[in-house]
Amino acid sequence: MRDNTPILIGAGQVVEPVPEDLTQGSSHAEIAGRAAQAALQDAAIDGALMDWLACVRTFSDSSPAYACPFGGPDKFPRAVAERINAVPAQAIYGVIGGQSPQTLVAEAAQALSAGEIKFAMVAGGEALANMRAAQRSDTSLDWSETNYGDWTDRGWFGGPMIVSPTEIAHGLMDAMSYYGFIETARRIKAGRSLADHRDYMAKLIAPMSAVAAQNPYAMFRDVYSEAEIAMPSAANRNLVSPFLKNMVAKDGVNQGAAVVMTTVGRAREAGIPESQWVFLRGHAEGQENLMLDRTDLSRSLAMDLVIHGALAAANAAADGIDHADIYSCFPCVVDQAATQLARKDKPMTLTGGLPFFGGPGNNYTLHGICEVVTACRRAPGSIGLAHGNGGWMSKQAVGLYSTEWKESDVFADERQIAAQIASQPSPGQTSEPSGEARMESYIVHHKRGVPTGATIIGHLADKTRFYAQLQDMTQAALTALADGKRDGAPLKVIAGVPANKAWLI
Repeated sequence: MRDNTPILIGAGQVVEPVPEDLTQGSSHAEIAGRAAQAALQDAAIDGALMDWLACVRTFSDSSPAYACPFGGPDKFPRAVAERINAVPAQAIYGVIGGQSPQTLVAEAAQALSAGEIKFAMVAGGEALANMRAAQRSDTSLDWSETNYGDWTDRGWFGGPMIVSPTEIAHGLMDAMSYYGFIETARRIKAGRSLADHRDYMAKLIAPMSAVAAQNPYAMFRDVYSEAEIAMPSAANRNLVSPFLKNMVAKDGVNQGAAVVMTTVGRAREAGIPESQWVFLRGHAEGQENLMLDRTDLSRSLAMDLVIHGALAAANAAADGIDHADIYSCFPCVVDQAATQLARKDKPMTLTGGLPFFGGPGNNYTLHGICEVVTACRRAPGSIGLAHGNGGWMSKQAVGLYSTEWKESDVFADERQIAAQIASQPSPGQTSEPSGEARMESYIVHHKRGVPTGATIIGHLADKTRFYAQLQDMTQAALTALADGKRDGAPLKVIAGVPANKAWLI
């Protein structure tokens, strides 16, 4: 085994209940710093060794909707570094997306292998639960920090945009709306009624809650039955159709995770026992096209290609995966990934999943990686998979891990994956549709469980796709639409400013 072979040597997680005295509640940076310290403790090394430190971008630094009113560090990775007495030569703040942790781990592995760095850390933390509790109670907090040293802020996005001006004009800025389109298209393709599809989703994800209940790092510990997930109620209200509250990620958490990495040679010099070593056996990543430019609205080609690309890079087969943590912000993500991995009759999470364990923003997949590392150590020679998902099945990253090394390149060809995604057949789209059309997918918006409007994806006679907002819809008509009674309905559509308008015929 070559001395420059990269390995993970430390994994740490933390969770913090919301304290009664909110002035004692941790900030995002404090949560991330505690996770970083836990990872160092697991590796039994000092933070001063870190010469490369990357932090996953917090939700508060990702969207105005999550902006923290109490401030925060001006250089987040430097704030985390200070908490572990590290002065890394490189301090990086990553881009938005649940794929980010796996992508950063792969980047660190490549830099370690190339001899560019010696010790690396990837860390992240969220304190949205503390933040929101303080806002509700009018508690005044000050989480602002001034930090010193160079850093690289990669901004919100890396690569092509995942949202278009047309989508913004139609008010499509939240992930749940896009996943609603995907899930509805998936239901229609399967020929299920809304009730049947909700039962299907509930059966898929209910076992995850039992895993979360046993995980000491879970923010939530409740076990849900399939009926409690699939049945609408005051506590399980309609959100964006077809989703109910118990089906989707819960981001009101205080959770952090971190991993420490180095090379085989450095680990031997530092006396780190081989029982701590976990190898990145395979990695792949890719970005999907805009929603209307995908061949099939019900799935992500990028996800399929990245999953199989990572398996091929690791010389592994789907049935050879012993442990898996599939990203689970919405059921359609779990369904497609589990289908590709032939895992629907096997455990699909090690954490407990985003709806039950908790959804710590962009950092969730780092918790999944920590759990995979732990599982691989407990069963030497086994193989674990961590799946990261960003945007609306847009950004995909998959890592395979094992205590057993494979002597060959572990990185899939990203250019080949990107070329395959870009070349998928697309019906095209227009921002100015007119005339007769058909509805291809839709979402019904709800406020406090009551339907308030609908946005559709339709196609013209030549199959060109468009977005539009349905007009003249009563609550009864919206309920019938949400229930699947108007699937594939004919439409009349006209271009509008800012949004197109459509009517059911």
